[in-house]
Amino acid sequence: MRSSTWRQGVRNVVLLLSVVLAVLLIPGVAYAEQSQDVVRVGWYESQFNTMDENGRRSGYSYEYQQKIAAHTGWKYEYVEGSWADLLQMLQEGKIDLMSDVSYTEERAANMLFSSLPMGAEEYFLFAAPGNEKVNPEDYKTFNGKKVGAQKGSVQIDVLHEWEKANNVKVQVVELTGSEKDNIAKLTRGDIDMYLSLDGFFSKDAAVPVCKVGDSDFYFAVNKSRPELLTELNNAMNRIQDENQYYNEQLYAKYLQASSVNNYLNASEKEWLDKHNKTIKVGYQDNYLAFCAKDPDTGELTGALKDWLDVASSNIENYDLTFEPVCYPSSAAAMEAMKKGEVDCVFPANLTSYDGEVNGVYITPPIMSTDMSAVIREADQKNFAYKDRITVAVNANNPNYDVFLKDHFPTWRAIYFQDTQECLKAIADGQADCLLISKYRYNNIAKLCESYRLVTWSTGVEMDYCLAVDRSSTVLYSILSKAAAVVPTSTVNAALTHYYMEDSKSGFGDAFLQVLPIIVGCVLSVAALVMLFVLARGVWLDKKAAQSRKKIVTKDDFVLFDNLPISYSVYRVTHIEHSELYDAEFIYVNRKFMENGEISAESVIGHHVRELYPYIEESWFHDVRRAAFDGETVEQDYTDPLSGRTFHFMASPVMESGYCAVTYS
Repeated sequence: MRSSTWRQGVRNVVLLLSVVLAVLLIPGVAYAEQSQDVVRVGWYESQFNTMDENGRRSGYSYEYQQKIAAHTGWKYEYVEGSWADLLQMLQEGKIDLMSDVSYTEERAANMLFSSLPMGAEEYFLFAAPGNEKVNPEDYKTFNGKKVGAQKGSVQIDVLHEWEKANNVKVQVVELTGSEKDNIAKLTRGDIDMYLSLDGFFSKDAAVPVCKVGDSDFYFAVNKSRPELLTELNNAMNRIQDENQYYNEQLYAKYLQASSVNNYLNASEKEWLDKHNKTIKVGYQDNYLAFCAKDPDTGELTGALKDWLDVASSNIENYDLTFEPVCYPSSAAAMEAMKKGEVDCVFPANLTSYDGEVNGVYITPPIMSTDMSAVIREADQKNFAYKDRITVAVNANNPNYDVFLKDHFPTWRAIYFQDTQECLKAIADGQADCLLISKYRYNNIAKLCESYRLVTWSTGVEMDYCLAVDRSSTVLYSILSKAAAVVPTSTVNAALTHYYMEDSKSGFGDAFLQVLPIIVGCVLSVAALVMLFVLARGVWLDKKAAQSRKKIVTKDDFVLFDNLPISYSVYRVTHIEHSELYDAEFIYVNRKFMENGEISAESVIGHHVRELYPYIEESWFHDVRRAAFDGETVEQDYTDPLSGRTFHFMASPVMESGYCAVTYS
């Protein structure tokens, strides 16, 4: 028995040694985790692949390829050339991977295609600025015109299909140069129009005339590298599992810059000319941070003002003029539009069905907001578990009524004349909550405090749009284009600004309430103060000299504790014996701590280089400009660790050397 056990043990040892030896003899197995495949990838200068003056790469394809590398471990070797030349190199095996290749059976015989498209692209005809030979309202003017297009591209086939559908015949000129060379031909007049993707050119180089079609585009792999295709397909599937909108987000980021929707067509210009080049906008009063009538000037203030200012100048071929008209409620503004007093109304938040019932079209959103429920302080713990919720609704604002139907259909609405009555109803137990935008809370904060009411996040957003009468289809088209040209970051910055201004005005109101008491106290002690000043004049002079520069502390910024975006304040310092700057944390608000999952105590008094050594040098350059040059610096900033992109704004505060930074 012992002999049998011993022999079994020997066999097991021999088997184990054999497996270890086999593993060691297989090349690459032991270090497969550390190896990297070198992939030769085509690099053609465009919105797919671009390099800035500092040699930093970016672009649709570049970003997608980096995402793929995160799943495959690939290391890229970039091979430069024109798109047409690189496609030929792919077929000849001189490169391994090529982006932006549309599928055809002819190409499929010579290369391998990814199983999923890397996106869908739209093809436009572009003309030189000021070209009056072609009229997008009359396709007959296209006949006989020379249209340049990349040789061998699928775009030419799409153009021919468009010709047949629209009874048009153009002269196709096949080009083999770079996009820059081809646009130069358009500028010189060698060609009348150029067929290409949206987003490639500035308005000074080429303007879109019309869209001729679209198609999916793929990654293409050299036919002798099928193992790369397998890895590529696996990576792209995982990317789509992570974010099903990844392709659309890249398209919006890189390929939508010069959309034909940035331009008004002839019928839209004609509508404006007939209306004295002016669009009358009815808006609701006392609705900050969105819109209100300034009590001092009588002019529109709020985020709507900023939106109108940007929209008026961002249409490429027409300067829009807006005339704001104030009404006490959105319902009153809607009624005014039906009478023809105004052309459109803000704010509106109706579904397509509700819009049809009310005889209006609703534009794409021009701004949005997180919604909160104002509830009794005693209900904080159990509000989410209530079986039946009664919500107080302002009878003069139909937007909230529609919002309830869409997002909280089981809640029962009861109506009151105004918001103040709604809040009193909650405090008295007649209603359980009131829905309100996070940007509107400052208007009711004092009442909520007196009624012992607090906010509860619903986790739902409300969109604010413009409403247009259903007879005004051309105006709807104009306003939809305007909605597309105003950056979301601009609107968010405006909402934050007016939210903070509203906070200050709230403080001012409170101050005015106690002003008589303050004045009385001041008068009572005035004589004593005078005696004190005379007796200690010399000491005060010295003290003033020492205190001319205020010491900024976190207590100066408690107003921003509940700001809905990340807000932080820094003292910017120069690092001795170097050209570098650093920034000491002075203050961070709750949103900053929430996003960073940190406490104020862990950062205040510490320096950015100490806590975040990976931050790019440009960040320090921007805060230096804000702190010492008094500039407001804005840009999109991508966190190197999480990969999340934020809108960054640095602005001067209080004293030289200090600045505030917001991320949204």
